[in-house]
Amino acid sequence: MTKRMRLLGLALSVLTLLTLSGGCADTASEQPGLDGTSWHLTGWAEPDPLPRSVSISAVFTDGRVAGNAGVNRYNASVTAGPDGSLAVDPPISTKMAGPADATAAEQAFLARLQSATSYRVVDDSLMIEDADGQSSLTFTRA
Repeated sequence: MTKRMRLLGLALSVLTLLTLSGGCADTASEQPGLDGTSWHLTGWAEPDPLPRSVSISAVFTDGRVAGNAGVNRYNASVTAGPDGSLAVDPPISTKMAGPADATAAEQAFLARLQSATSYRVVDDSLMIEDADGQSSLTFTRA
């Protein structure tokens, strides 16, 4: 009788563990799609803070990201996976001149955007991460 009870207890423990791990698998890393979302840059991993006079945006539509990069408009193909993977092709942009701080911010933003490898959406924030998994660009929902 005790052997049977131990086997029953072991079976219930295994079943419980399988149920709990099955409920958590993959859902923790699944990210919402970016298509149809709009964002404003609020932070980045640059040594200098984002200049107050600069407004940078990102609008994701039909496999592309476009917006204002600080001085110029930009546009790039983007591939975003439900696992949070992200790849951004080299962006194209208009070629207008602007203030030195805005131009420097634009160059830094476009470089960080192109080097993105993953993303996370938490509430109304979008964090774009680099190859080291560090947050490189932080946006709030527009």
